[in-house]
Amino acid sequence: MTDTIPGGTPDPRTQASTVLDGSRPARHGDQVGDTIGAYRLISVLGEGGFGTVWLAERREPFVQRVALKVIKPGMDSRSVLGRFEQERQALAVMNHPNIARVLDGGMTPAGRPFFVMEYVKGQPVTAFCDARRLSIRQRLELFMKICEAIQHAHLKGIIHRDLKPSNILAFDAESQVPNVKVIDFGVAKAMQPSTTAHTVFTETGQMIGTPEYMSPEQADPTSAEIDTRSDIYSLGVLLYELLTGVTPFDARELRSRAYREVQRYIAETDPPAPSTRLSTIGDADLRSRIVQARGQTAEGLMHSLRRELEWIPLMAMRKEPQNRYQSATDLARDVRNYLDGRALVAAPESAAYRVRKFVRRHRVQVGASAAITVALLAGLGVSLWQWREAVAARRLAESRAREAESVTRFVTESLVSSDPLQGGTRDFTVRQAMRKAIQQLEQGGLADQPMAQATIQIAIADILYGNSDLDEAIAVAQRALQTLERLHGPDAVEITPALSTLGRACVEKGLGVEAESFSRRALDIRRKRLPPDDPSITRSMANLAASLKVQGRLTDVEALLREMIDTRTRLVGSDDPSLAGPINNLAIVLREQGKFADAEVLYRRALGSRERTLGPEHPKTAESLNNLANVLHKLGKDQESEALHRRALAIRKKAFEPDHPRIADSLVNVGVLLDAQGRFPEAEAALRGALSIYESRLGPQHPDSVETLRNLVANLRHQKRDAEAVELEARLPPTAPAPAASKP
Repeated sequence: MTDTIPGGTPDPRTQASTVLDGSRPARHGDQVGDTIGAYRLISVLGEGGFGTVWLAERREPFVQRVALKVIKPGMDSRSVLGRFEQERQALAVMNHPNIARVLDGGMTPAGRPFFVMEYVKGQPVTAFCDARRLSIRQRLELFMKICEAIQHAHLKGIIHRDLKPSNILAFDAESQVPNVKVIDFGVAKAMQPSTTAHTVFTETGQMIGTPEYMSPEQADPTSAEIDTRSDIYSLGVLLYELLTGVTPFDARELRSRAYREVQRYIAETDPPAPSTRLSTIGDADLRSRIVQARGQTAEGLMHSLRRELEWIPLMAMRKEPQNRYQSATDLARDVRNYLDGRALVAAPESAAYRVRKFVRRHRVQVGASAAITVALLAGLGVSLWQWREAVAARRLAESRAREAESVTRFVTESLVSSDPLQGGTRDFTVRQAMRKAIQQLEQGGLADQPMAQATIQIAIADILYGNSDLDEAIAVAQRALQTLERLHGPDAVEITPALSTLGRACVEKGLGVEAESFSRRALDIRRKRLPPDDPSITRSMANLAASLKVQGRLTDVEALLREMIDTRTRLVGSDDPSLAGPINNLAIVLREQGKFADAEVLYRRALGSRERTLGPEHPKTAESLNNLANVLHKLGKDQESEALHRRALAIRKKAFEPDHPRIADSLVNVGVLLDAQGRFPEAEAALRGALSIYESRLGPQHPDSVETLRNLVANLRHQKRDAEAVELEARLPPTAPAPAASKP
């Protein structure tokens, strides 16, 4: 791994490397072994245009290795000193885990300023991702961390202005989860004069930044429009490169052009779609390396990049700042929308947008005469019906914007009860917030906007489902379904989110036949209305499989899950994180069929995928830990099984409310395992805790409550406490399930 640190390191693809051997002196005065302040210089790590960055070590009062940046001798002009001070001040005002921190600063004996930063041992983010063959999902998760860091800088009044891979260092954190640090704010611009009183900006006419990552307004030295949205453009280029392995514009071709030609090219040339750029790479070896570095097949990567995923970087790189994402948070949120299968803010450029863009770019020629305008429109193939389509699309977009505004206002007003500053209470729970929102809807909230009302109802139902308030979730989702059917018809794809929520909630409630009806209907509509690679089809198949499992139809479930896995593998490759859920579910079926060794292999695969992509503390990771622990118990590996169960329980206690059924699931599993080992009092405590949660949240007749009660009766008999066992047994229905079942 290359040791790279903050501070002026040139882009390694366009300049010779500046990472030097530790025995070699710097070229500009300072020497290995010299002392600057409290720090001894060890080796040169990098050089920028006006500063040298050293690996240095502090010995007192504690040992600490740092990155020390010092101005080169002879470079202490007023403008350079201003830029150096600007970088130091920019870093000093920021405090974010993904931005390199300033630790110290001062003056050398020769009067040259220096500052000290934390030492970041990492690689440029693109090289790091390729070296570890990170999947598209893993790259997107890492990219969101970068967006969070840049948003923090923007909130502090700082625009980076030189975002590129070599200024974003990636490394493995202690948990082996990839992490990043943003470095080199050396060309940063303060948005507010108060950020530093000594800011001296580069003279007009000098291009600041790296051309292939530079926004059109930044490439124009006369532009006064450089703001945070210039960084959004650069983030779009970075995302584009993380996805495709190349920048939108070829660096060598761009740098071969004259200065003014570079400006014009950046301002007027539209970047190709990522899938188009990848398909037109002429070097077969390069294309093969790009595909392999993402752990996919060429077909799988192309499928991943088509449609929604490539809309996100293209929107971030739009020429006009007002048409991009307006903040790094907005960009990160749309990436999360993609990962979670939700609708994106980004969308392809409409015909009307492309026409307006062309007219703006060629306003002189277009305005010369009506004849030229007519010819231009004819040449573009813009007919009357296309204009009508564009107007309709604009009206639809405006309608959706009004709906989104209404939804936002409604949610804000509903949840204000949780804000102590507005008269609310800090202990206002999710359940109370949802019930307040339901009450507002029933009293006429959003009655004039039925689509927005249905959207809110589905969101409420999903939250209630996640909180195991199943009866309310089903009731709210059914009202949403009725509204959507009235607006769009019984076979429209718009009704499928409500059907899916109903299917999931019915599964959780143990209503297998009803769940199958809802889930199968959603799947049929999506297969009919959507492209075959749409991820919502896979989710519908998973919901249907869950409904079949509740009915005990394991053979049908296995066949459906294998079909899902085969389909997704063809589309996205065998290592894609989206396969973790289906693989996990197939392992459950194999376990219930007694194929424990086969199930263990699949459980470990699903667990590894979720730990890499979601993190070790995610509730889905806890689900995989639980499942693997259950099958290990069946295989007689009780020591490892108990450790995994307790880890899952700890995760769930952090993630959920104290009376959440998922916590009860883990308590049941721990109790069953301890009872099998003869540790009866410990088992009893766990089972009683689970039973209390199940009965209070799901009711005493729910299958989970009955099953746990039966396990507790068996435990009491093991302890020779027959009288207590008989008393509890009287509460069991005549057809209670056999004890010792484990929970996912």
